Amino acid sequence: MTEIRINVAFKNIHPTDSEKRAEHVFDRMRLRGITKENIKEAVQKGAKRIRNDKSIIADYRWFQVIYREFRLGGIRKIYPITVID
Repeated sequence: MTEIRINVAFKNIHPTDSEKRAEHVFDRMRLRGITKENIKEAVQKGAKRIRNDKSIIADYRWFQVIYREFRLGGIRKIYPITVID
């Protein structure tokens, strides 16, 4: 099974907006009671569809996670953009 790593800090992605994006994701997660483990479950088990900008929407339980995914070897790196309930 491929290892999944969730990166909500957006380090080394886009330095200009990474801090604001990380704050946004943390705020949305906290307001909705969603943890990194919930995001991991959504990525593994949720129904997925791809948006025009190539980001992925995972529908799982009571929330959606919009994220980008990169694969490096046997690791799936997940960069959440936002969470919606």
